Order: sequence, then structure tokens, then C-alpha cells
Amino acid sequence: MSRPVGAGREEREEIEFKEMKVSVIIPTLNEEEAIGKVLRDMPKEVVNEIIVVDSSTDDTAEIAESFGANVILVPKKGYGRALQTGVEKARGEVIVYMDGDCTYDPKEVYDLVQPILNDGYDVVVGSRLRGRMLPGSMRFLNRFGNFVLSLIFSVLFFKGVSDTQCGFRAIRKGFLDGFSYVDYGMPYVTEQLVKLIRRGARIGNVPVTYRPRIGTTKLCAWTDGFIILKCILRERLLI
Repeated sequence: MSRPVGAGREEREEIEFKEMKVSVIIPTLNEEEAIGKVLRDMPKEVVNEIIVVDSSTDDTAEIAESFGANVILVPKKGYGRALQTGVEKARGEVIVYMDGDCTYDPKEVYDLVQPILNDGYDVVVGSRLRGRMLPGSMRFLNRFGNFVLSLIFSVLFFKGVSDTQCGFRAIRKGFLDGFSYVDYGMPYVTEQLVKLIRRGARIGNVPVTYRPRIGTTKLCAWTDGFIILKCILRERLLI
């Protein structure tokens, strides 16, 4: 990658980010209270494109458009389906997944993308469990469940992924080409992680901040946890 002679570190990194092109994909379902805060804090020097994939019945889409996001309306709900729609539409070389409920800090997009830019990683997964969890952001039961799922995944697939269920991650888009999935719901990102491992992607972990969500949660800890565990075991048997 060409760099101007004598450019300082911050200037070089800004130029590299612009050359690399980063697309942020945000799946939303009735996030009108939070989406504006998420988009307002998005680092423009890092992010080239913001795609909001929306299945809301409130004003989420209108608010996202007012902040310049590319809003794609999808009538059929599903976390994985929304992400996949965003991946198919994204023009960036690096894809960043982020939730629209303000639990993740958009300013930390840089921390996820930087190891791909400078350290040769293909996938960087945010780790809430090794990062900073603000009071009220995650119940003990959820934290324990995420730890167990991540441990099982890491043992079965021989990869040290400290928080497999974190919804904040960066991926080289080229590694996502040609994938199809069994489940386009919550297990989507887990199944995708297995496919990335099979494709030989180099995976890293970065501590991230986790904040109390704004609005109502769409997750069911026990149900979603068992579905994800079933996905992990199924994918392991396929190897």
C-alpha cells in the first residue's frame, strides 16, 4: 500500500483506512431511542459506509436516514438475515457488525479494524468478557452463559475466541464470499465463525466496552443459548 513520504502515523492510518473502505452493518428492530446516538458517534475518519438493515415498526429507519445511513427495509425479521442482507449490499473491503441499541461504543470501530489493517488478521471479534462492562449491561447468568459457549466453541474448534456471541466484530469481506447458512437467526454469527475457521481465516480478539442497552431486549437467554449450543455441536460433527 503506497504511503506519502514523511507522513505522520495518524495521517498514514487515515489514508490507509480510506483506501481500505470500511462498511458498518447495523441490524435494527424498533431502536428509535438508540439509533441516533449510535450513528452520531460513528467515527467518520474510519467508516466509509453505514448500512442499517431495518425491520422496525417505529421511526428507526427515518432517524437512521437523517444521519446519512443507507437504510434497507426488510419485512422478514431475523438477526442473521439482516446481517446477510447488509453483507450482500456492502461495498467496503472490511465489514463491521454492530448492534443498534447503543450497547457498543462506535468509537471502538477503530480498535476492531486496526488489527486487520496492520497485523494481518482476517477476523477480529470484540470481547465483552475481557473488556469493560458497565453496571447493568449484562446479568451474571448471561455472562456465565457466554463464557460457557465461548469455552465450548474454543475447545471444539481449537481457536481461542473469548466471546463468540459478541455482536461487535470486523471481517475481511472477501472471506464471506460464497457462504450459505442453515440458520439466519441468532446462530448466524456462530455458524459464520465456524465457516471462517474452515476457510483459514486468522482470528483475533479485542476487548470492547459493553454498555446497558437502550430500549427492550430482543433476546431470550435460555432459548437462544440452547439454539447456539446446538449450532456449535452440529457444525463440529460436520468436520
